[in-house]
Amino acid sequence: MNASLRRLLGGLVVAVSAAACADWLSGPKLGEDPNNPSRATPSQLLVAAEASLATQFEGLLARIGSIWTQQLAGVERQHFAYGIYNIEESFSSPEFSRVYIGGGLVDLRQIQSTTEAAGDSVFSAVAKVLEALVIGTAADIWGDIPYAEAAGDVATPRLDPQQQVYAGVHAKLDTAILYLQKSGGNNAGPGAADLIYGGDAAQWLEAAHTLKARFHLHLAEREPARYAQALAEAQLGISGPTNDFRTFHGTTTTEQNIWYQFLSVQRTGDVAAGRFLVELLASRNDPRLSQYFAQNAAGGYGGSDPGEGSTTDLSQVSPTRAAPDFRQPLITWGETQLIIAEAQNRAGHDVAALGALNAVRTDAALAPLAGVTGAALLDSILVEKYVVLFQNIEAWATYQRTCVPRLTPAAPATAVPGRLYYGFDERNTNPNIPAPGVAPNTEGPNWNDPNPC
Repeated sequence: MNASLRRLLGGLVVAVSAAACADWLSGPKLGEDPNNPSRATPSQLLVAAEASLATQFEGLLARIGSIWTQQLAGVERQHFAYGIYNIEESFSSPEFSRVYIGGGLVDLRQIQSTTEAAGDSVFSAVAKVLEALVIGTAADIWGDIPYAEAAGDVATPRLDPQQQVYAGVHAKLDTAILYLQKSGGNNAGPGAADLIYGGDAAQWLEAAHTLKARFHLHLAEREPARYAQALAEAQLGISGPTNDFRTFHGTTTTEQNIWYQFLSVQRTGDVAAGRFLVELLASRNDPRLSQYFAQNAAGGYGGSDPGEGSTTDLSQVSPTRAAPDFRQPLITWGETQLIIAEAQNRAGHDVAALGALNAVRTDAALAPLAGVTGAALLDSILVEKYVVLFQNIEAWATYQRTCVPRLTPAAPATAVPGRLYYGFDERNTNPNIPAPGVAPNTEGPNWNDPNPC
């Protein structure tokens, strides 16, 4: 990380200055210490928001999504219990809170208001895209969530229905897309304060379109017209692997990959390879087997089933994916192409669908498929997406929607959970949050998933 970014990070902790000036010395800003500001700048808030994003999308939520879709397995301690869906209300309280505070919605809204007042639409648009990613994913995970009243003066914000949250997310992205295409004036953007794209408006624009395509698909099970909308957005989305939306990490302790911190430092042995994904990759002679997992002691690859626990032949996440400075992909060209493939297949355009699928397979050094159509092609597209979304929360959302791949849930459960409980901390202070087991605070299907697997 360069020196300017380190200064930004160092400035995240701010204090209120004490002004003690005599009456004869008065006027605007004369009582303020410029070296001890009372309020964080948009650049400081953006660094905090993107750091929080990495923690949220690489931490517990990503582990649970990966374990419940059997990409990984919880084999020891709490993660063994999580692997058989044994969770409780306090389980994800910090993650629920992080949606709103500590770099979440409140800070993102502050960035938007400050930068819009300064006439910097590009900077504001970056915060809008981040808001859409954070809030849309939260709706995937928790269903109905506070949104309309969540960043204002309402002490106990109401729950907004999931479909309304998605509508708000799409509106936010629509505005961001307009703002990112503005030029001139004060539209300098965040520059080096943006740890993801370095303030590149064109890259943020592509990511915004892919994100819209993603959330259109999340609604398509109820609203089939969304497939065409997803296709239109994806065709404007991330145009190549070099434009992937990746979190920022470095080898410095405070910048390290969250997966590395968990797997190699904090809880070594809790999580290992999932048998389903290992065997799927092996059966396809997929080069990503060695990219995702390390060889076991016998020189091969092994995984665990839900509830099986630790075995002697387990593989761990590969040194590449679990490296301290590995930048985890959250929104990618591969996902974009597979959205195109699915949408084309749903519309009966199998030639175009197969072309998009084969582009991803070729990029992964797999042979292209030929002569596959209809339902078999759709299955191939969704299995490929499952592989591409390794360690990504979106793999869980896609499974909820499509029931592909065909997983066997941990016994005695008959289905993989579709949502998490709300955080206990929020329920303890907000009477609008229902208790566990009281709708909508259940593990059952979300509004956008009427046909659970």
